Amino acid sequence: MPINEINFQELRNSQHIHCGEHEGEVLRLYCQQCEIPICRECAILNHSGHIHFCLSLKDARKQCTQKILASLKWLKTAASFYAKQTRELESLEFECNQNSMETKHAIKKWTSECISKIKVQRNALLDNVDGMSSESKKLYASKKAVMHIQNEMLTSTCGSVSNILTYGNDTEVMFLQEGIKQRIGKLASVDAPPMPDKIEMVFKHKEPVDEFLARACTLTSPVSKVKIMYKAKLLKTYNTHLLSDEFAPCLQGIAGTENGEFVVTDRTNSKVKMFRDDGTLKWEHCYVSGAHPPYDITVTDDEKCVVTKENTSELDIFNLDGKCLRTVDTSCVNRKPRELAGVAALKDGKFIVGSSLHMLAILKTDGERIDNIAIRRLATGGDDEGRYLAVHSGGRVVASNKIMGFIQFIDTAKVTQSIHGKEGDKCGEFNSPRGVCTDKFGNTFIADHGNNRIQLLNAQGEFQVLLTGQDGLSVPEAINISSDGNLVIAESDGKVKMYEYV
Repeated sequence: MPINEINFQELRNSQHIHCGEHEGEVLRLYCQQCEIPICRECAILNHSGHIHFCLSLKDARKQCTQKILASLKWLKTAASFYAKQTRELESLEFECNQNSMETKHAIKKWTSECISKIKVQRNALLDNVDGMSSESKKLYASKKAVMHIQNEMLTSTCGSVSNILTYGNDTEVMFLQEGIKQRIGKLASVDAPPMPDKIEMVFKHKEPVDEFLARACTLTSPVSKVKIMYKAKLLKTYNTHLLSDEFAPCLQGIAGTENGEFVVTDRTNSKVKMFRDDGTLKWEHCYVSGAHPPYDITVTDDEKCVVTKENTSELDIFNLDGKCLRTVDTSCVNRKPRELAGVAALKDGKFIVGSSLHMLAILKTDGERIDNIAIRRLATGGDDEGRYLAVHSGGRVVASNKIMGFIQFIDTAKVTQSIHGKEGDKCGEFNSPRGVCTDKFGNTFIADHGNNRIQLLNAQGEFQVLLTGQDGLSVPEAINISSDGNLVIAESDGKVKMYEYV
């Protein structure tokens, strides 16, 4: 049922909902397997085999609320994004008006010298300015209206859902959870419309009036892109050093879960460590000293941790409680990869892993191999394709190449590739790029390790230096986007830092 059609007053009037099958019994339990509220008689008679999947309605509501709140944070981030876009459009409207006035003034000043001979031409130029300005303002106004509507929808939904979670009772929340999730999923799946081009009119005259009269007056309108600049702010710093560690940590991979937990790979101590959102340790897995140390890590949508290891074709699959479920050998037939590298989660329990033999492999967490994809070698010495991987919402894979100093985009469906950047220290250049990740707005983040900074590549292909050492950054290695939309950075010295970017 849509949220706006729910009669909350009728729900509140019945504080206890009775079971439709067992007279007099109140719905106090929730069957996780069947995903419905049940009474005690239902649990004994109809759900006896599901006893370990039954929770009290209050506990079930708590779990459901946590998941919804995590999704709600994405909506709030999106609402902030649309509000920012609306302000950008208002600024463009103002600049358009100012530019229109200045252009008219330039035309009037110049044409006053020859008004008797070019009056008709002068009026035509002014009409052109008005026409261009009118079309531009119509475009900006229409875009602003779309942004405003999206912002209102997101803000309204956030308010409605927050009220339900705050003031609704347990039964209300559990009965309305599906409608809430569907509404949030529908809004979260809507991509932001692209920003329009900035149109600027310029009136030029470089010749004396007598010479100019032999020529036609023109009004030019060069087009320039509006580039949105992001700013980042440090929110939290976590220290992954444990008392059981023999050496100072050296982090190489990081991934996050839906409830705000994060897991890292520590090369020097040969450990995988998972931490809660408050920074306390949840579990650690120690590899045998001298064996293959863990390298990169990802968390799949079926709640499994996939860990690649150095100098081997094997990877390990863990559950979120730290139990190693299986070890998978990714060796190709008659061709064994020298070394696995980056790994990134796909959908439906699948993940993609890179190797030093210019190959990407798609597997499932149960060990089933789905596909192999060859990466075209783009440069001599480029044995480092797939050092770190990330996946865009459109399905393209992003891979960093720390040896050659660039990142490449791979369309796995069409097996096409493109590269961005080169070696250097300017914006858009890299010195040993490491971790990569993407967000829902089409941005790609790159850990520019050697230059001690984080670079952002937006959906239009424009680079921006987002973070440097002046922002508290220190030797970034791996990066990830958290469940609430923040940028989480694992540093080589063992620290994990969370930044908010807007």
